[in-house]
Amino acid sequence: MDMILATVKENASLTALDAETGDIVAAVTVGEPGTKKPHEVTLSADRTTAFVSLYGSADYGPSNVTDNRIAVVDLESMMLAGHIDLDLYRGPHALATDRDGKIWVTVDSNRCVLVIDAGSWEIERTIWLETPGHFSALSPDGTRIYFAAKEYPVVTEVDVATKEITARIPVPVGAQALRVSPDGSRLYVGDFNRPLLHVIDCKSRMPVETVLLTGVPGWPFNSADGKFVVVTTYGEPADRGYFEILNADDLTRRRVVDLPAEPFHALSARDGTSMFVALANGEVPRIDLASATIIEGGFHVGGSMPEALIYKDK
Repeated sequence: MDMILATVKENASLTALDAETGDIVAAVTVGEPGTKKPHEVTLSADRTTAFVSLYGSADYGPSNVTDNRIAVVDLESMMLAGHIDLDLYRGPHALATDRDGKIWVTVDSNRCVLVIDAGSWEIERTIWLETPGHFSALSPDGTRIYFAAKEYPVVTEVDVATKEITARIPVPVGAQALRVSPDGSRLYVGDFNRPLLHVIDCKSRMPVETVLLTGVPGWPFNSADGKFVVVTTYGEPADRGYFEILNADDLTRRRVVDLPAEPFHALSARDGTSMFVALANGEVPRIDLASATIIEGGFHVGGSMPEALIYKDK
């Protein structure tokens, strides 16, 4: 069965859904509702195990009471295998799996990124970022990983092989989530508190373009065919969510889909022409990229505040 995995904060679960019908197959409790909420997820290299960050009681900010664990879920049995105890490292958030199968996780409170062995669950390396490093993005070739730090005006580039910081790229006022283009040439960075998307040339490590959006960005994504850059955005004063579709070859060509709630992660559907988007109300509508409209085929994750979406299998 083709499955989509979603982290759901309301019931502190990693929820598996049938990718075709949207039916919930399993909901594995990984934390505690209200206090130990799951945020991001990555899979082991063989895609049999999920690693879920338990960020804490709230979203980013002083009200969050941080946790210090990563939940590990066996995807064959859909059972909780246990938790990786990070000890004094608190606030695990962004997760990525590198080419060697190592798990990278940011820990906000310590301003570090940890490199963890997926088999032994042991921390192999700590990299001091100096900033929280809330979000991360791997380059398509797996050689570089970038970290954005919310209100801190810098994106940090790390060499995956050497685990050394190779650049600190300035951004205007801080950054939300970020994404590397499919060809590895550009880095898309959401502005921290303004409706802007910044574009950085990965070779020169210099900003080359800034694009106006409708809402403040959460996460940028690439469409499956690379033709579009999709940004999930939010207008807090009006409590309006948006799904913004930008042409990759001309980012000023933009279409906007109004959403009924704040959006989080997006995920390309198997057809390659549409994408799912997780909304704060628990809905996951399906959006056709060509027409920029919500179409049939969406689903509900069984609880509010889903954040991450990922296919179990590639």
